[in-house]
Amino acid sequence: MQNKKIFQRFYSTNNKNSNKLLEVWNLENKESIIFDSLEQAYEQVKFKFLGVSGVYKLTYKLEPSRFYIGSSNNLARRIAEYYQLTKGLRNPQSSSELEISKISALDLALEFIYITTPQTSLLFEQFSIIKFKPTINKNNKVTPRINPHWGNLDDAIITTKNLLSLYPEGSESYNLILVFLTFFETANNLNYTSEDLDNKYYYFLVYAYDLNSLKNKTPVIYSSVNRALKGLQISHSTLLNYIKNKYLFKSSIVLSFEPLFENDFLEYQEKPAGDNQMRKHIEVFNQDNELLIEFKSGREMAKYFNIDGKVARAAIARGVYQDFLLIYKEVSNRKIIYVFDSNSHELLDKLIGIAKALKYAKVNFYTLKNLIDSGNSYKGKIYSYKDKL
Repeated sequence: MQNKKIFQRFYSTNNKNSNKLLEVWNLENKESIIFDSLEQAYEQVKFKFLGVSGVYKLTYKLEPSRFYIGSSNNLARRIAEYYQLTKGLRNPQSSSELEISKISALDLALEFIYITTPQTSLLFEQFSIIKFKPTINKNNKVTPRINPHWGNLDDAIITTKNLLSLYPEGSESYNLILVFLTFFETANNLNYTSEDLDNKYYYFLVYAYDLNSLKNKTPVIYSSVNRALKGLQISHSTLLNYIKNKYLFKSSIVLSFEPLFENDFLEYQEKPAGDNQMRKHIEVFNQDNELLIEFKSGREMAKYFNIDGKVARAAIARGVYQDFLLIYKEVSNRKIIYVFDSNSHELLDKLIGIAKALKYAKVNFYTLKNLIDSGNSYKGKIYSYKDKL
């Protein structure tokens, strides 16, 4: 462990009145706390960093370009989880953990980049991801969360504004930090009840925007996932499905775990109607809504978990398997066939599915297949699976 200031007072998750935050203008000069390996760190941090919040970096020493950045409000417990992961004593709970689980604890270097308050650990994780650009992280966008037990967010708001000053307004980095400012200001004005405090999903706010009344741009904000489930009358996996796939709920409602800006609404669309040519692409999430693994079919999922196909299909329909949330996106098996003018090579039509192409060309299946494979002209037209000749 290489830091002369190791015995300084650290912030604890048990101290909700901590208000002395990292000064943004000293970020570049702040010393990090470095351990030669996860094996070494496991013993050294389990008491000293119990209940301490901060941002950490795990680096694969044999390939230093491969590294992961995360945050925790209990660094000692989080490092113990990684140690158990590398020893096969704990199952991976995200796709990043799956990669890390295959590396020896001796081959992982550990660094505590920033020691933070509980309110700002995710904020500084996002800042660190912007700054260092980790390669093991599967998602470089951090979703803000809040715990009512931490008290007010006045200092977190000040820190976020200081971080915003480091980036040009409107830049991608600026907008990633701006999400936290909007989130903190919203959460700071919410009145939490005992129902929220006892809810393990309290730390996710749910925003519901009505596209029919976007002029006022004021969403309905649920102070927890449970409140959103009751208010919207849907299951947790269904909520996740609409948020992760960016589907419109009831044709006009946009749901999100974070505040959205005007351009974000353009990404949302109606949930497509299924047909017999659609297959289910399944994503498995942990209880923190972090992606663990993806499957191209229910059969692939059944093989991975070593369960019967019927069990897998029932789990997909419910949206839950063991402690995991399942969401699926229907992906069409229908191939797109492009029709070009054989002389000018101008695109004439786009046909979705073999059946439509057969009807359009007025040929049988084998003739159409031969035309596509050979690229030969037929009655002034060329048929192709490619959108350009």
